[in-house]
Amino acid sequence: MPWKDLVKNALLGVENSNFKPETISKLEQMGVKTSTEAPRLLADGVAMIAQFRKAGFALKHFEGELPIPSAAQHFNPKNAHLLHLILSGQHAPVLPEYLFLLKKYGKKLPNVELPTLMSLADLQQFWPEIAPLLDDSGYWLLQQHPEWSNWLHEPSQFNWQTAGKSERLAQLQFWRRQSPSFALELLTSSWETESPADKAVFLPCLEIGLSLADEPLLERALDDRRKEVRQAAAIILAKLPGGKLVERMANRAKALFEYKNDKLKIVNLDEPDLSAQRDGILQIHPGWQGGAKAGYLGQIISLVPLSNWVDFFNKTPAEILNLFSQTDWSEVLLQAAVQSAAFHKSAEWATAIFDLWQRNQNLQVWESTSVNHLAKLIGHDAVNSLALKFMKETASLPNEASPVFRLMKNSEAKWNDELSLLIVNRFRMEIVKDYRQFWQLQYLNSYLQMLGLRCNPALFDQLQTGWSNDSVQWRMWEKPVEDMLARVLFRREMELEIRKDA
Repeated sequence: MPWKDLVKNALLGVENSNFKPETISKLEQMGVKTSTEAPRLLADGVAMIAQFRKAGFALKHFEGELPIPSAAQHFNPKNAHLLHLILSGQHAPVLPEYLFLLKKYGKKLPNVELPTLMSLADLQQFWPEIAPLLDDSGYWLLQQHPEWSNWLHEPSQFNWQTAGKSERLAQLQFWRRQSPSFALELLTSSWETESPADKAVFLPCLEIGLSLADEPLLERALDDRRKEVRQAAAIILAKLPGGKLVERMANRAKALFEYKNDKLKIVNLDEPDLSAQRDGILQIHPGWQGGAKAGYLGQIISLVPLSNWVDFFNKTPAEILNLFSQTDWSEVLLQAAVQSAAFHKSAEWATAIFDLWQRNQNLQVWESTSVNHLAKLIGHDAVNSLALKFMKETASLPNEASPVFRLMKNSEAKWNDELSLLIVNRFRMEIVKDYRQFWQLQYLNSYLQMLGLRCNPALFDQLQTGWSNDSVQWRMWEKPVEDMLARVLFRREMELEIRKDA
């Protein structure tokens, strides 16, 4: 490409421009009008080549009719600008809400921003929401890029037996989304000849569309000679409802329980036998404190779906957690319950655990990072109900160690108006109490950031008023409050624009 020649002419100045013949010829091939004046030719040439350099590959000559954008593709300029601000980083946290609103109001993504979207570092996370928002012209555009096209359809000329590791991994992931049974056939056909390292990489693909049809291959993997393969298979089987491994784990757990007169006692805590080790139970697990027995108990209970205990004890989740907390192994059982709820993604048990946390805040189990994962499982209504309940039990905003703070920070649920206004009113009172250093109140800034993302943007007018601008503390909080209000206003304008003509 004639990039160096264009740069040279730019440095010398357009009045001294003297483009090489090969540069003119190349620009003409690219579709640049070369009969124009030198400044315009330089600008057009740089703009065209910059796009080639950004793409990273040579474009093929296209023959045929271009797809016509759908009616939902015609975004007004302000709407397109709002999306640009999100993708440029100014309002990046708003992207999930933007995609949700497009779906809600039946709109499509503007094609002009697709290259930026496809360059997101966490594209894997957003792709399930992005794909349904593409129209025919968007799909066509992505098909022109050798990497982006892999997100859309089966790569051509694929041979499972001869393809490389990365290509086969992409194929497994693709077919598990399209036809889980076909992907299982592919992996089964070459299982015995796969290297242990490849087996450990391929097995997690079975979590996509996991069913009892995958159980025979996974059970075979439990007998593999390599530990990493056995562990990968055990983790997946533990996520399979109605599977044999889950049943075996539940039976082991029940053998450890002695339940009489509404009292629970832990018995028969021996080392894991060969059968338990085959199912992934380690003799010494680094993640469990308290010795080998605590590790054995914790591993088993954490892999059993907590729903098993409702019928076994004939109690509600809250009552079962209380039962666990009254045993000599309370810390291990509660930690295992937290991990099980996170592992099996149980919203009901996550809600019960946060309620217990509020009533027993001094237990060491709450230091586990798994508790943070539970917050993402709890539904919108339950988050608001729990948060309001916790907030009304105190007169101030709880600090970052409190259960209500960690619930709201790690949950993605939107806040209802009652919770939003309660928090902003508490915040206003907090910053005028007395003079403290900003670092002592840093956790309060998190409330502002959450408020900007979680509140109903229609509350903007109410949030904008009522601030004590003449207080001593205000100089520390003026900028964070302005940032919060700017985020809420942006979200309000975003929804107004997206729902136009819906």
